[in-house]
Amino acid sequence: MKIYVICDLEGTAGVVDHRRQCWFDGADYPQARRLATLELNALVEGALEGGATDILAWDGHGNFPGGLDPELVHPACRLITGAGDGGSVAVDSSFDAMFLLGLHAMAGAERSVLAHSFWPGVAACWLNGVKIGEVGLNTFTFGRMGVPTVFISGDRAGAEEARALIPAIEMAVVKEGLATTCIGEKGLEPSPAITLAPEQARQVIRGAAWRAMGKVGTVAPWSLEPPYTWRVQFRTEELAAQRASRTGVRRIDACTLETVAAAAPDVIL
Repeated sequence: MKIYVICDLEGTAGVVDHRRQCWFDGADYPQARRLATLELNALVEGALEGGATDILAWDGHGNFPGGLDPELVHPACRLITGAGDGGSVAVDSSFDAMFLLGLHAMAGAERSVLAHSFWPGVAACWLNGVKIGEVGLNTFTFGRMGVPTVFISGDRAGAEEARALIPAIEMAVVKEGLATTCIGEKGLEPSPAITLAPEQARQVIRGAAWRAMGKVGTVAPWSLEPPYTWRVQFRTEELAAQRASRTGVRRIDACTLETVAAAAPDVIL
């Protein structure tokens, strides 16, 4: 079975400080990349045990060097790197399932860790009236091609976000935010959290990945009927104004824009 893995960094166990751990020049960035790569390897091991025969992982945390250390990646996993974070690449309907590794909740989520939606200037997004973040958009993108999302790892808020769309999804919760409201205006300030020890987190991920393989073929892809209405609320009027003149975009209020597409949403970001 052919599996696609979307990898992010903020949902990794032990990662709670965006500036120090998720920026390329952060003091603890090398450690965070190593922890994320070892979580990917645990997923690969579980998926292989569950019957996967071809695993392709996309490093979705920014441009090169990204959020993974290629030198440490499991030899059974092929890696897409250097492709930026504008959306998953090399995707088609030949994949049997998609796995989300190290994901985070959408902007503003309660009890979340480093929650945001795409970039700090975005306050909220809706697709056909459904409020979504990166979890939802990735799930939708694969669902349009008939590929189901069967696994997610990350903080509890992000995992529950996925389960609201796909009730049968296999969750590997590796940490949980302690703040009842999103930390800071942009959600990327250091987040207090209870996190599993990295070794324990990898055990949880490996087991969940194995169980997720048993759901391939039984979990339906998440999809929405066209046309697709994509609405984005920005944090400032200035950010909205910069994008309001684009073709097909209409302004809902001072900070909110909307566009409608027949085939796929044109993300106003």
